[in-house]
Amino acid sequence: MTNAILSTKLRQPPVRADQAPRPRLRERFERGTDGRLTLVSAPAGYGKTTALASWAAHTGKPVAWLSLDEADNAPQRFLRHLVAALQRRDETLRELGDFVGEDLEAALITVVNDVADNPEPLVLVLDDVHVIHAERVHDLVRFLLDHAPEQLRLVLATRADPPLPLARLRVARALTEVRVDELRFTAAEAVSMLAAQGLHLAREDVEELTLRTEGWPAGLHLAALSLRGQSDPHAFIGFFTGTDRFVLEYLTEEVLMRQPANVQDFLLLTSVLDELDAGLAGAVTREDDAQAMLEHIERHNLFLVPLDAQRQRFRYHAFFQDLLQHRLRAARPDLLAELHRRASEALEARGEHEEALLQALLSGDDDRVARLLERHPRRDELQRALGAIEEGHAGPTTAARDDRPDPAAVRAALREALDGSGVEEAAGAPRGPGSYGDEPLSEREVDVLRLIAAGLANKQIARRLDVSTNTVKTHARNIYAKLGVASRTQAAARARELGLV
Repeated sequence: MTNAILSTKLRQPPVRADQAPRPRLRERFERGTDGRLTLVSAPAGYGKTTALASWAAHTGKPVAWLSLDEADNAPQRFLRHLVAALQRRDETLRELGDFVGEDLEAALITVVNDVADNPEPLVLVLDDVHVIHAERVHDLVRFLLDHAPEQLRLVLATRADPPLPLARLRVARALTEVRVDELRFTAAEAVSMLAAQGLHLAREDVEELTLRTEGWPAGLHLAALSLRGQSDPHAFIGFFTGTDRFVLEYLTEEVLMRQPANVQDFLLLTSVLDELDAGLAGAVTREDDAQAMLEHIERHNLFLVPLDAQRQRFRYHAFFQDLLQHRLRAARPDLLAELHRRASEALEARGEHEEALLQALLSGDDDRVARLLERHPRRDELQRALGAIEEGHAGPTTAARDDRPDPAAVRAALREALDGSGVEEAAGAPRGPGSYGDEPLSEREVDVLRLIAAGLANKQIARRLDVSTNTVKTHARNIYAKLGVASRTQAAARARELGLV
């Protein structure tokens, strides 16, 4: 039985009848297989296998498919199934027997030579590469990648980047990368996907749902499950978050519980931060290896979204942060106040006063809140905003939750208080076109510019940043003046020139 081939691993997944077509992804994969390697790398639930199977069913190229599992960390088993997958599309390949001995490269050379003798093109898809942790198997994949004949193309689908020479392949223009940005659903694709599942929603509701899920395919599918039987879909979507039970179950089972204990702890503790970098994460967790941990989390596609071109500052996907905070409140409620206090101290030390104030409010440390307010130049506006929060928070429902105000309400009120006049705290009035060097964009204007470049409408940007639409318009006018541009398209192009996106 040790030499048996599990045929189901070699079968290309079928395309579901209710699966919405995504022609732009098919085109991306088709172009990608003109190069040596296509890497499809994204977190769980981004539809990697589904999108690839749809492309494979429609391409005119012969596709050999191998779905990997934990048992394939045994090199001989991996190689046997690799050859079997290729043989399904190339009958000229020889049987390689039991691969007796340790010289697996010699066996792989035989495979490569046989493939090279057949001039017909062939695409090999290795799915779920992230389950492979055996260095010996990674060596075999590297060898195949380095020595594959011109007509053989590799496609790897994975939740974590494999240890392959990706930088070298990028420079050689031999690598096509399909990541979160390409895999996330657009609103138009979400309309088709939901309609294929029998849900016909108003366009604005689909746009809101796409915005809330950040285009995460699994999130949209799970929302569709929860929407069935809802008498008021619009109201449901307005409250759909990562604490929906289907979302919680999926992210817990497929993502969080698959991580080592130290990674889980780091994720939970840093979930109190809306934005994080190594310094802030280290201050909150009291760990010295925060930078290495962030690199590990990003490398393994654990729903970490970079906020700058240098990939130093990040945020968690909103639904993943919802899950982490939910788990943190359930597992360590006694630690919440201390984590917010640590975050407040670190942010204050860095001069990020509004975020420090937000964290102080969430910690329940009234003395710290009073001290931070006293030092702020716009103290009166902030106090009025916070008074409104306290008034809205007081009432019979608060005891059922906890004694801290809702973070979203605090954040929205603070930002409205600070941004409501259209004057950014880090910048004065614009000095005129082309003055970017003399009049830098504020942090908030950079946030708005990035979202403009991402194609979000003013209303969507306002929701993402918890500000009013008028505030977004004010920021946009300032951005246009500082960059010397006259339209969203020009602003996005200028942002790319400056390396801001």
